[in-house]
Amino acid sequence: MKLDFTILWIDDQPKHVRSFSEGMKFRLRDMGFDLQILTAETLDQVDEYVRGHVHDDAIDLVMVDYDLGTGNGNGGEEALQKVREKFPFKELLFYSASDRELLREIAFKAKVDGAHFSTRLSLVEDAMHVVNKLVSKVLDIDHMRGVVMSASSDIDYMVEVSLLSVYGRLSDEEKLAFRASIVGQISKKIDDWQKDLAKGAGKESLEKLLALRHLFSANDRLASLLEQLSCGWTTEQHNQYLEKVKVYKDTIVPKRNKLAHVMLKRQSGQPPQLIGATGSWGVDDMTKLRCDFIEHRENFQTIAVLVDAPLI
Repeated sequence: MKLDFTILWIDDQPKHVRSFSEGMKFRLRDMGFDLQILTAETLDQVDEYVRGHVHDDAIDLVMVDYDLGTGNGNGGEEALQKVREKFPFKELLFYSASDRELLREIAFKAKVDGAHFSTRLSLVEDAMHVVNKLVSKVLDIDHMRGVVMSASSDIDYMVEVSLLSVYGRLSDEEKLAFRASIVGQISKKIDDWQKDLAKGAGKESLEKLLALRHLFSANDRLASLLEQLSCGWTTEQHNQYLEKVKVYKDTIVPKRNKLAHVMLKRQSGQPPQLIGATGSWGVDDMTKLRCDFIEHRENFQTIAVLVDAPLI
């Protein structure tokens, strides 16, 4: 789940959807999620939201009105069955004007599993109960780190393309001044870094130097470790570990750095992709990268043990 929480809302009365969703939107915002509503007034309209993979549509919850305007109570029975067929792994919330138990009976007879039930009077509270259950599954520290990184990457991407767009509209003279201004900012930063480096170099502590993360990056640390190990390790087995480190440094790190500046893009009828200035990434690419990270993580764990590094 991203910063967005997306509901596919199937109801033939859009004004009711708007009314109920406003209260949910504010409550979700307090939880750190932005509510997105996809609406459908008929079952036929639902088809445009169906995707080949359960994660491709970004839908977190499907809410279904029992009587979809038929006036005889038959519309919802058909809706429940068809929506479950179209979204076999989604959470469903099935609601009617007043009779929650009737909905349970219908779902039982139709052999529809995994559905929640509500009435219009308690719809917001019941829907938020389902939302809370879904959200609680992903509100762990590691996932939240991913959410923050994803959101910051989206912003970084938009800032960069916006900056390039603004620059493209300037006159030649203004472009020259703009570039000169950036060079000035970088020069000042270098001067400040020189002062920080002088302070760190004056202390007899590697930790003090490593604390200068803006000067000695993760990639710098990796290169330094590789250099030091290459000087002391000579066996064939040790060399195998070092070769993997080189592969990680030369191929995996550049990919990781590129992924820090991409944005998730969804197109109708197409699987989602991560789009950046240097190319795009699909599901298969990410699966391969995850496999690579697992392999390299194991290699670095072995190296850490061999050099007696304290692992958490």
